[in-house]
Amino acid sequence: KNNFGIVDSLHSPFGEGVYPCAALLNHSCAPNCILRYEFGRKVGSKFQLPILQIVACRNIVKGEELTHSYVDLALPTVERRARLIGTHGFECKCIRCQKNGCCLELPENRDEWALWPLKHKFAAMEDKSCGSLSTKLTEVDLDEAIIGCHAISENGESNIFRQAQQFEQNAEECLLEGNVAGELCNLSQGIDLFAPKGDVWFSPFHVQLYSLRGKYFAALLTNGLVNDAIAECEHIVSFLAVAFSHVEHHPLLGLQLFT
Repeated sequence: KNNFGIVDSLHSPFGEGVYPCAALLNHSCAPNCILRYEFGRKVGSKFQLPILQIVACRNIVKGEELTHSYVDLALPTVERRARLIGTHGFECKCIRCQKNGCCLELPENRDEWALWPLKHKFAAMEDKSCGSLSTKLTEVDLDEAIIGCHAISENGESNIFRQAQQFEQNAEECLLEGNVAGELCNLSQGIDLFAPKGDVWFSPFHVQLYSLRGKYFAALLTNGLVNDAIAECEHIVSFLAVAFSHVEHHPLLGLQLFT
């Protein structure tokens, strides 16, 4: 399948295209290139179709193969591999798919994780320390950061996910019924499932939690609850800073930091 999903400057998909030269690029879950599209170029009296551009997202050494990702890099390894096998017929063995192949530094105290990536990003942009001299850091595997949990059985974890999906479904039904309070309440309850309870702990960057926060953020913003939406957005950007920590200049993270 060599068609490309065409996205605009806000990374919203609106079409597909066939680009034979770009189709020559192989996949990596730790790519050195990203794809973007140029719109509105006029030739004579007609506008050209979207032009695909291959852009380096980090320094590339001479002779290094150019790669981009065929799948969403915010997904954990198991899901990325499953999608690649299903749509492209191969099992990825890139560095991102190896245990401890991609790690990032987070506070040793997990209570400090939640918004630390966002604060660290802004501090780096402003060339400040963000308290890194006083915060003891440790290396964490990227998959552990986005799907990690502690002191909960596999059945218990599955039960949390089922409840979260039910709250999402209830919120969608409320949305269709015009029940704003019900939609917000269900999404908020879904998010609360991942809050620490005794020894049970889910990573604040858990991909399932990210999905709920994205829907809650959209609902808050749609209904004019801007301050609450900003608070959710901070958590969303922190997740993206973690999920894309191995892709130095990922445009989706850049877009979120800009907005």
